Parts: sequence; C-alpha cells; structure tokens
Amino acid sequence: MTRRSLPLLRSADASLPPLQARWLDAVLADPSLPEESNATCDDCAMLADPSLPPGALVFSPDTRCCTYLPTLANFLVGGALRSASPHGAASVRRRLSEGDGLSPIGLVADPALVASTHTDRERFGRDASLRCPHYEPVDGRCGVWAWREATCATWFCKHTRGERAKALWNRLHQLLSRLERAVAWHCALSLDIPPEALARIAPLDLPHGAPRADVSAPDDALWGRWSGDVEGYFLACAELAEALSPAEVLSLGGAEARALAATVRLAQRQLLDDALPARVALGRVQVVGLSVSSVRVQGYSHLDPLDVPRELFDQLHRFDGRPVEEALREASASAGQEVPPGAVGMLVDFDILRGVPHR
Repeated sequence: MTRRSLPLLRSADASLPPLQARWLDAVLADPSLPEESNATCDDCAMLADPSLPPGALVFSPDTRCCTYLPTLANFLVGGALRSASPHGAASVRRRLSEGDGLSPIGLVADPALVASTHTDRERFGRDASLRCPHYEPVDGRCGVWAWREATCATWFCKHTRGERAKALWNRLHQLLSRLERAVAWHCALSLDIPPEALARIAPLDLPHGAPRADVSAPDDALWGRWSGDVEGYFLACAELAEALSPAEVLSLGGAEARALAATVRLAQRQLLDDALPARVALGRVQVVGLSVSSVRVQGYSHLDPLDVPRELFDQLHRFDGRPVEEALREASASAGQEVPPGAVGMLVDFDILRGVPHR
C-alpha cells in the first residue's frame, strides 16, 4: 500500500465543466482540485474484474454510475442544445418534449425519485431502468459532459485521498448547486419570465427557492414572451450565463454562497495538510475481503475499500489513542519492518484510523 505525500492536483478547468470551473476564480486563489485518478470514467473502475474478491460491489456495464437523473438549470439546457454531442442534444430535446419537470428554471428531476434511487445500493449503478437519458450506450460517455450539473461534476466513486478529498468535493457540490440555482433564477428574471409564472415555479411550500418538478410545461402563461420558442429561451439563458463574470455569479448567490465558498477554501486547505494527527485510534473498519497478502477494508465509503497489507493490518490494534510516534515504533518492532507514517496517513484519509483527542 502506497501513499502520495500530497494529492496530485489539476486545474479546475480539467476537473469541472468549463462554465462552473470559471466560477471558482472568485472562490479559490489557486483553483486546483484533486486528480481522482482512481475514478476512471473512460475505463470504469467499478466494473467486474477477475482481481476482485467474491462478492465485491460492482456496477453494470450498461449503466456504470449513470443511474441518476440530473436537474439541468436553464443555461445548462441551452448550452447542451447548442454544443453537446448529437446524442446529448437529442436527449435534452426528448426531455423537453416529454415535459417532465420542465419550466423556465430548467429541467428539474423529481427530488423524491432522485433521493430514493441515489441511496439504494442495490439499484444505484446497476438498474438499467434508472439509466440517465443523457448516457451514450455505445461508449458509456455522457452526452452533456461539458454541461453537466453540480452532482455529476463533483461525484466520484473513489478518491485518491479518501474522505478528505470527498469532503472537498462535497463542499464544492454545495456551492455549485447554490450558484447554479442563482444563475437560473437570474436568467429567468432577465428574460422577462412573468411573476405569475415565477410564483407557480417556486410556491411557498418549497424551501430555499428550490424549483418545482411538477410544473405543467405546455401552459403558455409559464413562458411569457418566449411562448412557442422554448428552445430559443434556453439558448438565451446559456448566453446570459456565459456573459457573467465569476464575481457576478458569486454575488448572485448572496451571503449563503459566500459562506459556502469559505467552506470550500477550508476543505482545500485541509486536503493539502499532510500532517498526521498526534494520536489516532481505529475508525470505521469493516473487513470485506481477504487474500494471502492483504485484507480488504471498508472505511469511509462502501465504494472505495482499501487493500491493507496483512503485516500492517495485524498492527492496527496498536493505534489505540496513544501518541502516534509510540504506536509506530511498537508496530514496526512487532512487524519486523518499518511501518511508514505515510501508510498510517492513508489509513487516516480513509477513516480506518482517525485522530482522537488526548485523554
């Protein structure tokens, strides 16, 4: 088991869709994000493999992780109509013609359906009936990749720095979701969607300005001057969103977005901090596989187990809250070889070991 002293980073431009990546210029002085090299979309890391132990969780090659219906904000719809792959643009037009969740805010997935399927371990990544309409079955790619939304942009099955990297992506998801909503409402207001329509899209019983998913799309009153030219409306939304500066986007998100931006900066600093806790003890440890030379252990995520060499696994009980230097010395002496601090750091990243206060 090896561990990099610091995560490999790449620019936000290489990690996020182009528009959302640009927004981070107003959030991070150095908009570098983890290169999640273990979450390989082109060669899916969750497909069945002969090296996996019996019973290992795998995804279907017909779905991969794309058993999630994304909510596409109006400007993302417009961008996909304009410049997505032919399959991607056609898939967006199908959703527009079907009308489910269609409103001037965009294409809104039913929150109850999304919540129930995203957390169902038996169906997520496996059930072809849940496959995203933008999935390209020929090569398993996303038809709206450059216009994907916050969840699809920040979700990874595996993380090079385990829970610590996942925390940064989760914070980015919160921020980008807030900004996408703010920009969508800005576009609707700027393009003269009438207040009566806005009241129908965002009734008082939905929190945080979340748009409804059950608005009846064919009602002409919903579209104001754009009635009869829904595609033209979404294309105009894309142009409006692209014209906004990063600072303008952050301002549209208000105090909540500024607060979420602060949590993103904190998570980035924590990711780059490679210091070991002074004391560690066992965290979430579940053995999910065995081989002659290693033990497969699940820590922070059921999708991202870690293969721990047996000589190290047999020493984990020595990390019981005592100073980590003392535990390392005892573990190395018992194993007959050095237990490197970097390996312990990786176990901390994956929440197999966790920092504890001095008792």
